[in-house]
Amino acid sequence: MILLGYSTSLGYGLLCLLLSWILYKKGVPKKFTRKIVHILVGFEWVILNYFFGPGIHFTVVCLLFLALLVLEYRMKMFPMISSEADNSPGTMYYAVAMTGVSIVGFFVPDIMIPFGIGVLCTSLGDGLAGVVGQLINKRNPKIYKGKTFYGTLANFVVSSLFAYIFSCIYGAELTLWQCIIIGVLSTQLELVTGWGLDNITVTWGITALTYALMYFDGINEYLIPILISPLIIIFSNIKNALTKGGILTAILLDIVVTLAFGTFGFVVMCAFFLGSVMIDKFKKQAKNKGRNARVGCDHARNYMQVLANGMVSGISALAFLITDRQVFIVPFVAGLAEAFADTASSGMGVLSTHTFDICKWKKCQKGLSGGISFIGTLSSLIAAVLLSLVALAFGKFGFDSYKFAVVACAAFIGGIIDSILGSLLQVKYKCRSCGCITEAEFHCSS
Repeated sequence: MILLGYSTSLGYGLLCLLLSWILYKKGVPKKFTRKIVHILVGFEWVILNYFFGPGIHFTVVCLLFLALLVLEYRMKMFPMISSEADNSPGTMYYAVAMTGVSIVGFFVPDIMIPFGIGVLCTSLGDGLAGVVGQLINKRNPKIYKGKTFYGTLANFVVSSLFAYIFSCIYGAELTLWQCIIIGVLSTQLELVTGWGLDNITVTWGITALTYALMYFDGINEYLIPILISPLIIIFSNIKNALTKGGILTAILLDIVVTLAFGTFGFVVMCAFFLGSVMIDKFKKQAKNKGRNARVGCDHARNYMQVLANGMVSGISALAFLITDRQVFIVPFVAGLAEAFADTASSGMGVLSTHTFDICKWKKCQKGLSGGISFIGTLSSLIAAVLLSLVALAFGKFGFDSYKFAVVACAAFIGGIIDSILGSLLQVKYKCRSCGCITEAEFHCSS
């Protein structure tokens, strides 16, 4: 039985390559021969699960294919599946994804059925999305990073449909609604992940989600963060709100906060992020209209800025996750409220005609640390109250009106302290070319 399993699984994989090679020699474009292998190889899971199930033999076959695909990537032995332009090691990542989950199967045998759904969402959903996107050329707009509308729609429909069919065949007992959720996440992961890494993120992400849907009763508390987080990443890229390092850091904070507080923590974080993006956009527009000519250029926030805004809240969420003590909910919300208050103060302060240094009480240029204005200070107070209200609206984790008042006051006072520290400690320079006081070491290109 084991020998038959090895010969069948290896033979099927080689047969997929042979079919692709024949079509390639017949003149079928490489963009299709690659997708044919991508689609067909997903059924390798069916063969391996039938003959082996979770265990060493499943992993050995995956490792053999991984070794073969590593050689292919380096030596370009199979032109019908090699990348056309970006040298993407996507086929190799496919084997990496399968090998990784098969190893987990040693310790968690129940993961094998979710694993199968993850593999088929990768092979069929992602594979057919590429085929449909390439076949339909007319009235098929690109929606994100070259991905087309109909290709994305095909990914969603196919992933949802086959998740349901697979569930019925293997007795996973997933509802149609749960399969639709799987299709949504599969589509989003394929959209946001580039350079072939979607073969890993879709396989692992759908495997984890399906396992949670099958065995974790509290998964509903996390569905909104799971489904909305990829959209936030797309939004960040489109608006150039965060650098790649900033996005990665924000994802790590998001994971910690969501694990600790579920939908509550995620919504509070989203309120801060989306509100900050809107304020930054307003600030940039005001600068372009000449209202704030002295303020430095706006850039996407990097990982250090994300940490500066989110570290207090991230540490509080981690402490709550470890201790399960509700006392940490106050610093979690207060940290984000203070960061939002500070963002509102500097962003809306561009409307002010008079800005004063908070310690010296002398007029200063807009945008400098330590500078305050009436409009900026009022905006800071409103922002602190608004974000605290978002937390209060949930009424979870014992966040009552008393804690709301404490958080709002702490956030506003924190913004004032931030201005004081900016006045006393932030280094400032005078540009030799234009005489502008600035916090940047380079100004006027010198």
